[in-house]
Amino acid sequence: MSILFDEAPRRTPANATLSLDARGTVLIQMVPRATLTLVTLPFLAALGCTSADSSTAPTTSGATAGAGGGATGAGASSASASSSTSSASSSVASSAASTGSGGSSCVGPKPSSFPYEPPCCGYSVAIPEVKESGFDDGNGKAPPDHVHVGLAGPSDTSFVVGWRTDDATTVTRMLVGTDKAAVEAANDATAKVALYAGHHILYGSALDGDNPTRHHEVHACGLAPATSYHYKVGGPGGWSTVHTVSTGPTVGSSEPLRIAVLGDSRNDPSVFAKIEEALAGKGVDLQIFTGDAVATGAMQTQWNKWFESTSGSFSVEAMLASAPFMPVNGNHEGLAINYPAQFAMPQDLATNEKAQGEEYYSFEYGNAHFIALNDTPEAGALAATPQVAWLKADLSKVDRKKTPWLFVMHHRSTYSCGNHGSDLDLRKAWQPLFDEYKVDVVFSGHDHLYERSKPIRGLSGSTGILAMAGPKGTPVKGSGTLYVVTGGAGAPLYDVGTDCDHTFVTEKTRNYVVVDLNGTTLSLKAYRLDGSVLDELEFTK
Repeated sequence: MSILFDEAPRRTPANATLSLDARGTVLIQMVPRATLTLVTLPFLAALGCTSADSSTAPTTSGATAGAGGGATGAGASSASASSSTSSASSSVASSAASTGSGGSSCVGPKPSSFPYEPPCCGYSVAIPEVKESGFDDGNGKAPPDHVHVGLAGPSDTSFVVGWRTDDATTVTRMLVGTDKAAVEAANDATAKVALYAGHHILYGSALDGDNPTRHHEVHACGLAPATSYHYKVGGPGGWSTVHTVSTGPTVGSSEPLRIAVLGDSRNDPSVFAKIEEALAGKGVDLQIFTGDAVATGAMQTQWNKWFESTSGSFSVEAMLASAPFMPVNGNHEGLAINYPAQFAMPQDLATNEKAQGEEYYSFEYGNAHFIALNDTPEAGALAATPQVAWLKADLSKVDRKKTPWLFVMHHRSTYSCGNHGSDLDLRKAWQPLFDEYKVDVVFSGHDHLYERSKPIRGLSGSTGILAMAGPKGTPVKGSGTLYVVTGGAGAPLYDVGTDCDHTFVTEKTRNYVVVDLNGTTLSLKAYRLDGSVLDELEFTK
């Protein structure tokens, strides 16, 4: 594929004409601008994009790797840009994507400053204040590591991949396709492989001798729902291995989902690796992490050990690169720059929100709505923070006909009989909203054990009111919310208490949770590290 241009529009402009050459290549003639040679129709078909009229076939984007961006402040409004340009002869496609459903794709020029909107994504991406930042410029060949996938936009049509390289490497590309062999063989966009480009940042931490880290991030959008995509990241001469990730089912559909929930790996990443190895064999679609991945969030050396942890021949990258990993901020992350710098989450910046809108967020996956909260604010009562207003607004917009399942995840436990115990400030600030909007399950960590509450609905002072319960402590027709603590992924275990009326089951053990959703039926199993089941339940709405 060749790309010749002196201007790359975001979408096919009104003053452009489209035609086909003998190979089926879509040609966009800009008047009086230059011709853009875009991707061939076979590539569009490979990603599921079709058109009954080839003269108006959807196109994929091709743009330069021109100006680089500069460092920005913490919020979207504080972005600044410092740029350097490269020649057209060294330009590369910055995005190539199909909607996968017959709609038009977009054409996107390479951005020059932050925040920016990745082509076809419909959302903007901001970055924290860092040492350096910029966009793919093709430089360097260092092999990527720490590859992991997340969600920053619609779960059924997009995903985002992050990785690390050496400090000097600033090539930031991803090749994506539904044909694994074609992705493995490709070094650029082809008829079956799309090329995406993204941004990179360089950040450091004073707690471990600066230890500058070059992190890369690429967003792939306009994809087909419920489709497996193969991808590799890096650039020519330094590609990662090929990984496979699936987009989520169409939001609102009732296709079966499998969700893993775990937290508090902290001091022993080898336990985290064993859990990831177990999850890799269970066909997990999505991972939820309840915080405290490492002991000190501002120490990159600890994050490196976490990303590089293994269980025998199994590397956690195999799992992190194949199922979206959605974390919450714990007291040990402390919103240190290492946390939002390395993980991509939906950025819907609220009033006074930190971390570029990644302090708290929500997203939909299949027929479930997920809300991630930060329960470790710097100061002030939780009930008075803007996060509560945001939470109420988000809950009020949930369409329970479309997404009947409603989950919340945060770190400190609202109900726990462990070492830390129940956080009464959280109950006061958040439980009235959980009750009002009938949240199904609240997941947390912080106490290093497993615990599940009885259904709870309402407060008497600071004490939760127990609701009607069915077999195995399940809610009866939405009678109450379940509060599940899963904080056993590596941190030192805590003893369990025996005098908490709210507790249905608890155990001092390494653990993780797997939730299956099948239409309006939820099944939950909590596993010990040896694979034995310590808790299970099932109920239907």
